[in-house]
Amino acid sequence: MNIPCAICDRSFAHQDAFLQHLRDSPAHAKTFTCGPCDRSFSSHEALNQHIRDSPTHIQMFDCGPCDRSFSSHEALNQHMRDSLAHIQMFDCDPCDRSFNSQEALDQHRRDSPFHTQIFDCDACDRSFSSQESLDQHMRDSPAHTQTFDCDACDRSFGSEEALNQHLRDSPLHRQSRETPLDAFFRSFTSFGYNSSLPPATSYAKLQEQMGWRRGQTASKKAWEDYQTALESELQMWYGQEDDLTAWHALCRAIGITPPPKTCAQCQEVAHFLSGQRLNLY
Repeated sequence: MNIPCAICDRSFAHQDAFLQHLRDSPAHAKTFTCGPCDRSFSSHEALNQHIRDSPTHIQMFDCGPCDRSFSSHEALNQHMRDSLAHIQMFDCDPCDRSFNSQEALDQHRRDSPFHTQIFDCDACDRSFSSQESLDQHMRDSPAHTQTFDCDACDRSFGSEEALNQHLRDSPLHRQSRETPLDAFFRSFTSFGYNSSLPPATSYAKLQEQMGWRRGQTASKKAWEDYQTALESELQMWYGQEDDLTAWHALCRAIGITPPPKTCAQCQEVAHFLSGQRLNLY
């Protein structure tokens, strides 16, 4: 009687021979397979030793950002802690710079000239490092001093009270409009005085009408009275002799720039020009 082995395609005459074949043939030896390695082992112990010792089966701890692997969780943690690639950076976007702590970033923002807050005075095109400095500039700079203007006189005053006093006291703003020159020309009742004409033009017309000639007593007296009226007119419109601001306003009005530095010099120039019959209006 033949006993077949279906796996080996062999037959055995006795049961004992068949059993020995099953026990001893490598084809029938039990194997323990490692699927990842595609390797087989003759015992479970051998398979376990392979899984424990083979580099293929060592557990790896991966750092995705660095594309590196470590053999232990401790090694991975040390890498995450110490690697420059994983140090937390604190960025200053305007400067395109990075710092390794919030304190360092804060110090940079506080001390860097790039981040210094600037306080601008648009009117002067100047900048200041603090609001206090800007406020002091706005308070003390002549460019920002508020002035109160009298358009009729082309004069400016440092306060509203000074402007009001000028408007109240200046002969220019009084209701009576007759001036020393008006009084001089109207004293000649036959003369057709036109106050809108320049004084020099009016005097020339008066001289022609009266027929005055050089050296005549009447002509000399009229000239002296005219000069006196003209000086009074200047003082009425531009202030007293010791008012330098008023004299400077007069000099600007008649085109003298820069104006003289003293009242006496301004008065001398004005007298000279009045002697030349300059049109002051």
